[in-house]
This record gives sequence, structure tokens and C-alpha cells, in this order.
Amino acid sequence: MNKILPLMAVTIMVVLVSGCVTDDKANQTNNFSQNGVSFQYSSSWGVASVSSPNGVAAVGDPNTVVNGNPTTSVVIQKPNATTSVLKTAYDQNYAQFFNNTGKTKVSEAELTLNGAQVYENVYTSSEEGVAKKYRAVWMQKGSTLYVILCSARVEDYDAQQSNFDLVVNSFQAS
Repeated sequence: MNKILPLMAVTIMVVLVSGCVTDDKANQTNNFSQNGVSFQYSSSWGVASVSSPNGVAAVGDPNTVVNGNPTTSVVIQKPNATTSVLKTAYDQNYAQFFNNTGKTKVSEAELTLNGAQVYENVYTSSEEGVAKKYRAVWMQKGSTLYVILCSARVEDYDAQQSNFDLVVNSFQAS
């Protein structure tokens, strides 16, 4: 009994101390501020080159790079819309979007984000043999429309939601 008691005390101390340890790296963020937009993104990600039409900013996970581009990324775009009315531009964009394009709608929602009305469209697509899932969040800041396009391989998408939410929820435009 004398040998068991010290062993139990050490075991209890190890369990108690291990519960107090946190992974600070997981909670760290970087700030992006260029081209009239700012947002926070995971410190494990990096700034990516913007190759999409009307792209303003891009960040991505460097551990997912294929052919020079991250498969997990967030791209901020100013859509080429014929109107500055958010709902009209959103509807016009998706009126033909899923017709014969290889894209499949998963869900669509009208949400309130930081007190503003936003529209979200989630869909899948396969490009160059890579099946990806996308989340397009449409919002308006002043008279300017923005699309925050979050994407990842289908199998990685759900695990990236906290990183996508970080960008979407912290997005600001000047």
C-alpha cells in the first residue's frame, strides 16, 4: 500500500497538469490588410497569389499545395456584377451557374452576419481530377459587393470550417 499511494499521487498530478496545457499555435491568427480589405486567418496558413477573376486577396494552407496552388484556400473577390444590389447580383450569378458546369449545389442560405444580410451557396465541383467543396459567402460593404470563396478538397472541407469561419467572421472592407 505504501508503494501504491505515491504512484497514485503522481498519476493524479500528471492528469491534472495535462488538462491545463493548451495548444497556443491552434489559436494564433495573422492579419491580412491590403487592397481595401482586412481579415484574420490561421497562423498556419499563408498569403497566396490571387489568380481568380476580380480577386482582391487570397490565403491558403501551404500543406495542401498541388500544382503551385493550395487546395484549401479562401479567396476574396469583387464579383463582376451588373448591379450593386446584393440579392439581385447573387440571383443573377446562380441563375445559370449549375447548368452543365459540373458543379452541384449542396445548400443555399440567407444569413445575418455582423448585423448585415449575406447569402451563402455551398457546392461541389471537380477540376483537374480534384473533387472540391466550395462555400461562397456574398456580402455588401457600402456599394461594393464581395464574395468570400472558401474551398477545400471534399474530404478536408469539414475539418477546415473553423479556418473558413475565422476569415468570414473577421472580414472588413474600407
